[in-house]
Formats: sequence, C-alpha cells, structure tokens
Amino acid sequence: MVDTARPDAGTHAAAPAADDHVPPTRRKAAITVNAIALSRCSLRLPSARAHILSDLSVTLPLGHITWLVGESGAGKSTLCNLLAGLIPARADVTGHLDFGAEHGDLDSDRIAPGARRIDTGARRTGSGTQRIDLGTRRGRKLLAELRGRGELAWAPQNAMDTFPPRLRLRQWFHRAGIDDPDLRPFGLENTLLQRYPHELSGGQISRVSLAAALSHTPRLLVCDEPTAGLDPRQADSMVAILDDCARTNGAAVLAVTHDLSGMARNARGDDPVAVLFNGHIVDTCTVENFLARDADNAYSRALAAAAPDAGAHPLPLTPGHLGGREYRVGDELRRLDGAPIPGSDIIPGSDIIPGGDVIHASDDRAQQIRGDADGAA
Repeated sequence: MVDTARPDAGTHAAAPAADDHVPPTRRKAAITVNAIALSRCSLRLPSARAHILSDLSVTLPLGHITWLVGESGAGKSTLCNLLAGLIPARADVTGHLDFGAEHGDLDSDRIAPGARRIDTGARRTGSGTQRIDLGTRRGRKLLAELRGRGELAWAPQNAMDTFPPRLRLRQWFHRAGIDDPDLRPFGLENTLLQRYPHELSGGQISRVSLAAALSHTPRLLVCDEPTAGLDPRQADSMVAILDDCARTNGAAVLAVTHDLSGMARNARGDDPVAVLFNGHIVDTCTVENFLARDADNAYSRALAAAAPDAGAHPLPLTPGHLGGREYRVGDELRRLDGAPIPGSDIIPGSDIIPGGDVIHASDDRAQQIRGDADGAA
C-alpha cells in the first residue's frame, strides 16, 4: 500500500503567500515487496552458436519454493549460476534482476509472515528496492556484495568442488564467518565438522553446503538439485528445511529438481513451477496443476507424465502443438547438437518453444532441414 500525502493538521506555521511555490509534502512510500524477479535475461558464451538462456523471465515469490524443472541440458544449472553471480567473464549477458519487486498475482493474505515491507522512498510506479543489470560489471559486483552479506545464498549441485580439500569443515566454516555451525537440523552429526570434505559422501556434503547457505537467513536461496543423492527420507527432510526457510524467513527459494515424485510428496500445492526447455521458460503454473497434468502447455503436461509415479512414459506422452504445428508422439524434444530429427519440425539447438506460440525457425528453413533429413534416411 502506498501512503498518500497528508498535511499535518496540527501545524501553527503561518500560511504561505498565494504566490509562493510550496512543494507538496509527501511521506516515503512503503512498497510491499513480495517477489524477486528476473526479467528478459539472455546468456551466450563466446564459443556457443546459440544462447544458453534466451529472453528468460521468471518471478520468485517470497515465502514460496519455486520449483525449476526440465530435461537435462535445458539450462537449469546455468540459470542457478547466473542468479548466484557466477557468470563467465566473457559471457554475453543481458537482462536484470529486481531484488525486491511487487508480484501482482499474489494476494496480501497469501504472503508469508516474513515477507518484507521495505521502505523505498519511491512511488508505486518506481522500480523495486534494487535493480541489478546482469550485463554490467557493476551488476556482478552487486551480486557479489549480496552474497557477502548473506542476502543471496547458493547451494550448488556439485558442492564438493566448493570446499578447499585441505581444510577441515570446521575450519572452512570459521573462515566463512560461521563460528558455531549446527548440522543436526540437516540430519548430520556435528562430529562431521572435524572431517575433510573428501571424507563425506555426496549427499552429506550437499547438506553441509545447504547448512552454510542458510546460516545468514538469505532473501534469495538458489539450490541446484538439493535432494540429489539423498534417500527419500533425507530428501523429504531437506525439502521441509527449504519450505521452512521460505515460510518462516520470507525468503524466495529457487530449487532445481528432477525428482518429481519427491516434489509430489512434499511441495505445497500453491508453490510455483517454472518449466525450462532449451533456455526458455515455456510455462509457469502451480505444483497442483503441474502434477495433475492440467498445465496450459503441452510440454509441461508431457513432462509431468514422464515422472516415475506416472509410469515413466516417454516424453512427450501425447501429441501436442509446436507454434501452431503438431509434433508427433515420439519426437525427440531434447536439446541436442546432432542431426535434425527426420520428419520433424523441431530443429535441435534452435529457439523453438514447445507447446507455445513462437517458432523462430522460418518455414523455408524447416522444410529444407526436413528434406535433408529425409534424403539422408
């Protein structure tokens, strides 16, 4: 809610002359910040022919886990690294991150109690609390500062690589400014702090990494496959910790997962799901709609149907639409660098959005590729 200007009725100051210009008195506006938003983001490496991420926008509401799903090679880890500020120096990056934004789709009574009301001194039409241009050195510096203050935290998929091999875990925590870490909420004994990283399993080191990430109560927590390498009981416990971080602390949590069964067991029905394919966010829906295969996008429905609990059907399960054209059952939708798919309109590695309304390859080029593929067959 934005407070409107209201003159102080109790003032005894002399009234100004009629021709005096008196600027209106305004109180600072209080904007309800309930989301972190990534807008119009693209990323391409110097050696790449195509963008790894292309015109990607996603909103991460505070108080929720946003689940990022998609096939291998879609760009999920690249997106996590980008949000964590780990951008290759020579990468071509565009887009911005609003670290504090208004998410109009959320009602105020659905926001977690910890969601922040931040006094920005700006009108409602102004920008959020902090807009970071991801394509500039200044933007990368701001991301590094947010990480340094603990407002932005990152739990990587290959956490072992982030720990110095010759430091015991307790020494590493001490150097990170965490003097009394407690691993018990993460299902680990604190005696593990006396060990070296290589003495832990992959699942254990992932939980240690998450314990470090949550030690400073971040506003944005980015987790790349936080349940990988864990048994179902441990995975359920890990999701409960992430959900508590979101609900109690009012954080925005982005969690990459391939474990759709685990998501079905533990995720809240109103948590968002973002579906990534070929560097594009092709669909956003709720966990409830995604798991019920009730999403608007045909690819999202097929992806949900490929979950083990759904019978592990090949992807896609049923014919759908690709930019107004049909794609057949069995068409390969994975991001490949190999030959085109015979008889298909899908060009591997191109900017094609399955189940959407956009197809960037021209009709002539698609016809040419189909002809080349048919000839090769």
